[in-house]
Amino acid sequence: MADLAALFPTMTLAITVLMIGLLLITLALWLLIRQVREQRQRRRIDDMLQELAGRRLALRETEVDRSRFLAAFSHDLKQPMQAINLYLGSVERSLAHASLDTAERSRATESLLRLRQSMGYMNDVFDSMLDVSRLDSGALEVSIERIDAREFCERMVAQHRRMAEDLGLTFTLRAPEHEILFLQTDPRLLERILRNFISNSMRYTQRGGVRLRISRRGERCRIAVIDTGAGIAAGLRKKIFDEFTRGDQTTMTTQGVGLGLAIARRLAARIGARISLGSHVGIGSVFAIDLPLATQAFGGSEQVSLAETYLIERLLPQVLFEPPENTLMVCVDPDPDVGNALRLLAPGIGISVIVAGSSDDAIRQLATQGGIPSLLMVDAQMQSEPVAQVITRMNDEFNSNIPVLLCSDESPFSDLQRQVGSRVTLLQRPFSTEKLRAAINAALYTEER
Repeated sequence: MADLAALFPTMTLAITVLMIGLLLITLALWLLIRQVREQRQRRRIDDMLQELAGRRLALRETEVDRSRFLAAFSHDLKQPMQAINLYLGSVERSLAHASLDTAERSRATESLLRLRQSMGYMNDVFDSMLDVSRLDSGALEVSIERIDAREFCERMVAQHRRMAEDLGLTFTLRAPEHEILFLQTDPRLLERILRNFISNSMRYTQRGGVRLRISRRGERCRIAVIDTGAGIAAGLRKKIFDEFTRGDQTTMTTQGVGLGLAIARRLAARIGARISLGSHVGIGSVFAIDLPLATQAFGGSEQVSLAETYLIERLLPQVLFEPPENTLMVCVDPDPDVGNALRLLAPGIGISVIVAGSSDDAIRQLATQGGIPSLLMVDAQMQSEPVAQVITRMNDEFNSNIPVLLCSDESPFSDLQRQVGSRVTLLQRPFSTEKLRAAINAALYTEER
């Protein structure tokens, strides 16, 4: 017994050491298993991240391809649409001088009106598709400038008054009489937003009209589009800015694709603006956008410049400085339909036109016929020759800085302005005869700065 008692502490110590050893081995195995599991999880996470990155890259490439496809698709279709617009202008002028009885003239006028409205709808669809593509791909650039709110809105009213008249509606502007409000915004994107508001209001207004109203709200300016249309039901107001959402189609005067208001909301977010909606069924709707005011007022020299711009845009186009036959416009556009349409339209708007497919072709024709061009009209998307090269070659050939009308499917062209000078006026396709005439007047009578 004494021997067993003497061995008991030794056995206890051994058992304790053994248990500690087993515990340490168990802990080591647990740590090893945990490390293996963590490594497997990290590998799985890495694989998932790589797969996600690959899918994002593939999605990005798909969006870029889609944007390119939509741009090419829109350009290819806008070219014949542009020719159709110019042919329409020529037909309208011929109709005005044709010997028709009242019934025949009424039918022809109605047909042209419906054709023009259908062309406007097609153009809205293409513009909406391109806007969505640019927004989704992140390709839409924002360029903040300081603009006169009243002058900007007056131009919007002038652009859409013909559309309102065709629909039997009035379109007016109300603005503060004794206060000039300057906005700090991107005029291109703001124009797109207001164009969507105006088109939407006219689409759902059958009687009365639309008003553009400017008002000051503290440090912001509100531009509201107010109509006397059918109004929007309460259940639809929260969804009206969603894509492909349209109001009651029985109250529509023209067709719509359901993208305009959704695009307007997304564009407003890009320029730091807020959009609001108020509507009463049977009374009308108010679509408004609140924009930041410019922090600085214009100085004296800038006010003088604004006054000069006003005179140029409002008064000078009404004055004929020289006979129409002395105004020679050279159109460089590889599309023969556009050229043919311009040749037919030119006598009606009081100019002479030479159509060429390249700068070399234009220079050859001018050398044969004689004369120095008063104006260039160039297709911005032509593939055969860089636009900057066309403009530079023509200026070098005649040792002059010839004003340019740049026909483009898209608005931004600041890079081209920097390349070829400031006498470039954008003419966004498809444009009407009235817009073409206004652009010609503005380009010819704007002094080089």
